Amino acid sequence: MKIMITLEAKLEMGQGDIYGTALMGYMPAGTYYKDLVRIFGEPQSGRSPDGKIQVEWFGRINGMVFTIYDYKTCMIPQDNIDWHIGGDIKLVAALVIEYFKKARSEADKEVGP
Repeated sequence: MKIMITLEAKLEMGQGDIYGTALMGYMPAGTYYKDLVRIFGEPQSGRSPDGKIQVEWFGRINGMVFTIYDYKTCMIPQDNIDWHIGGDIKLVAALVIEYFKKARSEADKEVGP
């Protein structure tokens, strides 16, 4: 059975305590750094102390904390297309992905071919 739910998403970048978040999903295949910057702004964090993450975005979507980050990659962020989504519950990854897809689609319409 398939159901459709419409919901309004409230995004707050740079908000929330990301300590203890874990992998909950992945951004869609073919998501580039420039796409993330266009939708979420510049990354809020740079290289992690352990060197496993080079850049990271974090915030809240509908009150739930999320992170978007590269993980253990040798690529420079601008060439990366493998992005992880962290959070406290799996639902947050689905919301971030759907928000991203919708925002990217709307941004593409504004720019045009």
